[in-house]
Amino acid sequence: MKHLGPEGKRNLNKEAPPVASPHFHPQRLHPRYGGLVNLASQLPGGLATVCTTLDRFIFDQQPAGSENPTAADLQAAVVAVCGFPRTGTTFLQEAACQVTGSPDGCWKNHDPFAIPGYIKAELLTIIPLRDPIGTISSWSLYNNDPPSISRKRSSLLAYTAWHRAVQQYAKSPRVLFVSFDSLGTATERLIAGVRQHNAAQLLPLTMQNFPSEVREKFKEPYLDILAAPQLRRQLADANGVYENLMGAAVGIRDIEVAAAAAA
Repeated sequence: MKHLGPEGKRNLNKEAPPVASPHFHPQRLHPRYGGLVNLASQLPGGLATVCTTLDRFIFDQQPAGSENPTAADLQAAVVAVCGFPRTGTTFLQEAACQVTGSPDGCWKNHDPFAIPGYIKAELLTIIPLRDPIGTISSWSLYNNDPPSISRKRSSLLAYTAWHRAVQQYAKSPRVLFVSFDSLGTATERLIAGVRQHNAAQLLPLTMQNFPSEVREKFKEPYLDILAAPQLRRQLADANGVYENLMGAAVGIRDIEVAAAAAA
């Protein structure tokens, strides 16, 4: 019988390295990999596998520590907001914090793989839904993207992949899908809070969370490209996923954050 030496015993006692958790922050996805994540999202577990094994290649940056909630963060929160960029997440975060009366009452990020953690922590999770043209044109302006067919194709593919990833929560009792269009009924207090948030961050006009004639003018080159025949199939796929999810959506005034806080 072969005996292990001290080194072998030490190796046996070592714990296996922790399994990496997937993350999918669209704002960090390199444009060339929109097609890859879209393809992966069509296979069971495909998106999680790609985002875990290839994360250092397909994302320009790894998530900052502030993007990943700690156990203490989740314990302090009542609501989580998780949405694709430029779909109203800032409005919903401000609304939740006003209702709960605490700046820590809501956790916000853009990672669909964070949702199981929110559900496990028994947080009400809100996912805003905005149509693909409105989302991508606003996101392109925010990022100061070049107005090119290839860049808009990648953005649409990433949009579709992200929304496929959240389809599984359409019937979850702890998850609500909210129509972006319903945010137009926001109260003056909520709007004032979002304006204050923008001012504190010193956001330029192109990155602010309010519509304006100037911003709409800046969006025109992106809107023209999104209407191009070359993107017809990608836009149809994005619209299909969006419309499917909208069947489960509610308006912002239908959300009972206070009731969730008391539950």
